[in-house]
Amino acid sequence: MKIIILPIVLTVFAAFTLPLSAQGDLVDKLAVQTCECISKKGPKNLSAEELQTQLGFCMLEAIGQNEAAFKKKYGDVSFTDQAAMTKVGEEVGTAMVYKCPDVMMKLAQTEIQSQPAATAAATGEINGTVKAIEGSELAQIVITDESGRAQKLVWFGYFEGSERFINEPRKTIGKKVKVEYREIEAYSPQAREYYARKEVLSITFLN
Repeated sequence: MKIIILPIVLTVFAAFTLPLSAQGDLVDKLAVQTCECISKKGPKNLSAEELQTQLGFCMLEAIGQNEAAFKKKYGDVSFTDQAAMTKVGEEVGTAMVYKCPDVMMKLAQTEIQSQPAATAAATGEINGTVKAIEGSELAQIVITDESGRAQKLVWFGYFEGSERFINEPRKTIGKKVKVEYREIEAYSPQAREYYARKEVLSITFLN
């Protein structure tokens, strides 16, 4: 079941950067049926493992209900074909972010909470205005701070306040916010050295 679930979880964090036109009729149908199925199972009361398992079953059930169309689009693939099912999970997961965002954010949140706690890092706070949301492989939120300086913060995982960036990314531009972040080190192959980055921990909208 992890073959399907992992790409869905990763997709939650960056799906808003993908064009909605990339979704096809079958993908949208699979997303809607999977969302309807998992919503009936009370996702708020499920553990991380239970939610992953049930979501995987729901997607397989949706695929089975659209077997002919699925084979026409993806070919006669096996559910154990990791490469093929990863592609399916990515496409359907992207559509699901827009069809049932609450369920997908719950999945992302439970994934983060189930991971071991990271080593304590320096934290800070920025008050400013949302300038832009950038990136394709890795999302960045650009904040213009009170001194007029553009601050780029990386979006690695779920954080409090992220729902508005997923549901209505364009409407967040120009909003005043308070951002909590932590300092991390990222390696640059081009520069061949580590450099400091700010990872978003939470964003509170002030207007």
